Amino acid sequence: MTEQAHPQRGLAGAFALCALATLVLLASHPAPAARGLVELLQAEARDRLRDALVHGGFIATLSVLIVCFALLSRRLGAARVPVVAALVMFSLGCELVILSMIIDGFAVPAIATRFSGAVEPGELGSAETLLILCGTLIRFLLPAGLLFQAVAIACWSALMVRDGGRPRAVGVLGVATAAFLGAVIVAVPPPLGPHLLLGGIVLQSVWYFGIAALLLDRSGWPAAPSRS
Repeated sequence: MTEQAHPQRGLAGAFALCALATLVLLASHPAPAARGLVELLQAEARDRLRDALVHGGFIATLSVLIVCFALLSRRLGAARVPVVAALVMFSLGCELVILSMIIDGFAVPAIATRFSGAVEPGELGSAETLLILCGTLIRFLLPAGLLFQAVAIACWSALMVRDGGRPRAVGVLGVATAAFLGAVIVAVPPPLGPHLLLGGIVLQSVWYFGIAALLLDRSGWPAAPSRS
């Protein structure tokens, strides 16, 4: 039991750190209050280092989460179809979110830095076109990635609910989180939708904390099934 507890505690710590990192990064995300294109370019150029740190932090956190869920999938039964499907969906979702983070945290500030001193209408027009393209990609990639993650969370959580006991409570939270994210992405239009998505990411972090608590409790989670 002692030998098995050490990696389990390590995995629990990794989930808890990822949850905490997600909440800190959300709170640190730059939100430039600019009026007009010129002010927006200047603000994005000024905050480029902070943008890189915050979005780079999200990319690192999502990468660690993929590893965490790969290890968690072994405990849930890596040969079970819902577990495999959930891991694939979550990984794909993370890739889409990471791509949106690259655009938002690195491409947009680079464009802003390039055109921050522009005064000619032609240059400003080019900058506006590039920013519109980046914004369109982000508005597609981020919700799509979160939707794939929601499907994965629903699959894992459904298995936790079936396990009963303490995992059931975490599973119910996961199902509710997945349903909330799916409803916001599918049914809530801008400008309210993006703000509610942030709430969904907070719920995801709480779910990660719940998984960490289960992993720390030896009696809280049944052993992984030996076959599908």
